[in-house]
Amino acid sequence: MSVDKVDKKLLGPVLAGFFIMGFCDMVAPITGRIAAEFPAERQAAVSFLPTMVFLWFLVLSTPVAALMNRWGRKATALVGYGFTVVGLMVPFAAGADCALGWYFAGFGLLGIGNTAIQVAVNPLLATIVPGERMTSYLTVGQIFRNTSLLLLAPIVTGLVALTGSWRLLLPIYAGLTVLGGVWLQLTAVPEPAQTGRAASLADCFRLLKNRAVLLSTLGVASFIAADVGIGFLSVRLIDNPSSILTTTGFYACRIVGTLIGAWALVRISDVKYLSWNMAGALALCVALLFVRNEAAIYAAVGLLGFGMACVFATFYAVATKAVPGKANEVAGLMIMAIAAGAVSGPVCGAIIRASGNPHLGMLFVAACVGYMLWASVKLKMKN
Repeated sequence: MSVDKVDKKLLGPVLAGFFIMGFCDMVAPITGRIAAEFPAERQAAVSFLPTMVFLWFLVLSTPVAALMNRWGRKATALVGYGFTVVGLMVPFAAGADCALGWYFAGFGLLGIGNTAIQVAVNPLLATIVPGERMTSYLTVGQIFRNTSLLLLAPIVTGLVALTGSWRLLLPIYAGLTVLGGVWLQLTAVPEPAQTGRAASLADCFRLLKNRAVLLSTLGVASFIAADVGIGFLSVRLIDNPSSILTTTGFYACRIVGTLIGAWALVRISDVKYLSWNMAGALALCVALLFVRNEAAIYAAVGLLGFGMACVFATFYAVATKAVPGKANEVAGLMIMAIAAGAVSGPVCGAIIRASGNPHLGMLFVAACVGYMLWASVKLKMKN
């Protein structure tokens, strides 16, 4: 099935899916708020909360993709919305002084829902835009997702000022998810005829024999791990209640970086642009190990957001071009690689507890960025 032009009536509810997709990424920065509710001996357990979200990408991405062949893309997205609403409401309904287990249960359901949304919404977009414009509209989708994350800190700050607690964020996000689901349900989105079979786990892993695919898949895993790590650490680098505003700067600069990257990548080799950005990002990670000035931290975290803007799209494109005709298998690998975000909270939390210095957690982010720089250089030499 192919389309000649974009139907704006169909585009709105699908792009809303990218906005809702960003809700799972609030877990890493909000973990700092949750940690304040529990004693010191529970902090190690609290650091595993982001793991409960990202673990499901490894476990469920391929089964959900297979089920989507029977359910359809729209229905799969709606199932994901349902899990998202329940996951957000479980810890809220449990109350302000609820046990940590309620957060684990809720964020686990949130991760399951987000896996289904990510599996469904990207190909759903492909059914309503022309193939030659797919990359540009995927970029637009990422802007919607980053906007969702950009609004997190202002919403939390406003809620704390008005109510003394951040927890109303959960029903607000749940309500927005319901609205997005109703909008999508009421929109007749065309579904492609299902042909062939779903990509299996074995089909996906066979592609790792291709060096470019292997480097790119590990690149996406490193990107997600670094991204979650920055979200986990940024609110801890500044010791005051407004520290969550570092996430606003990070995602605002990422949106700017996405727009500039979309312009630059038409004119510059994608892996060359990636290597430049990763070299700058690595320098910023090293700087954040030592910088203590609040303004400098805000600036460095924001510039990191700019540098990380086009990483996923570049690695995805390189892997797809390396194995033409295997787009489904490449997509399966990329979705599974998102599970790397599960390690960030525990690793960064362990470094902070061992050293007593949150800045040293940037060593983990620097290692991830260092790999991406090395991979981009190798891919540039190969090209």
